[in-house]
Amino acid sequence: MARQREGSQRISYCLKRRPVIASLMSAEELPVLLNSSANVIFIVKSDIFMIDAVVERIREAGKLSFIHFDLIEGLGKDRAGLAYLADKVGADGIVTTKNSIIAEAKKLGLLTVQRLFVLDSVSLDNGIKNIKSSEPDAIEVLPGLVCKRIVGKIRKELDIPIIAGGLISEPEDFREALDSGVIGISTSSRELWKLQDEGQMTYGEGE
Repeated sequence: MARQREGSQRISYCLKRRPVIASLMSAEELPVLLNSSANVIFIVKSDIFMIDAVVERIREAGKLSFIHFDLIEGLGKDRAGLAYLADKVGADGIVTTKNSIIAEAKKLGLLTVQRLFVLDSVSLDNGIKNIKSSEPDAIEVLPGLVCKRIVGKIRKELDIPIIAGGLISEPEDFREALDSGVIGISTSSRELWKLQDEGQMTYGEGE
């Protein structure tokens, strides 16, 4: 529990003044992303041949790198794959939907974000149950637009930072999500990256 608290605090600190998490969808976007003010990067699309160089450049830019473990092409979806990211690539953390991967990643010292897809009340209840078991450092709720309706329920059950992800591309969506109590927004929208760079993306009254 102490290790989880430390990881949660680290993620929360990085997002305190820069709540936009830049989601990297292609290698071509990397230069723009590296020049952005985002402190945290979610690597959504990459492969086993490119991930090392991508993480190195993110690290050199002074940003935290989180790899979408379930989506990286050519990477074994097991402990060996996690060990490769932790020991060889030097990633800061991973994003996944799987409880077993969260558990193994924590043993390797990786920060962990567990994705929670909310389709209905049943998926929400089951997701909360799974997260109570896995105890990740943070939760990414998808689609992020539902956060204003469900963050209260999640917070009653879990003392874990919440990130909103998916379908957030407009400033109004961003502010509504922050006002609901999430600590950050993951997005591939260059418009939102730019608005944060310009100092227009700050925490709402819900924080």
